[in-house]
Amino acid sequence: MERSGNGPAVAPGVAVAEEGVVVLDGPLGVAVSMTPDAAEGTARSLNLAAADARAQVPR
Repeated sequence: MERSGNGPAVAPGVAVAEEGVVVLDGPLGVAVSMTPDAAEGTARSLNLAAADARAQVPR
């Protein structure tokens, strides 16, 4: 996972489905397993947070 210095990760995490569970491989070796419902909720939350973060950065 690429990082910008000590800042936030600049490359997206990768999600896969394994035996009915969603596994998200994130930065610095972090891996999270979730139910499909939890993964969908996380995706919605991430999309909303990304939109909010973009709005906070001056263009």
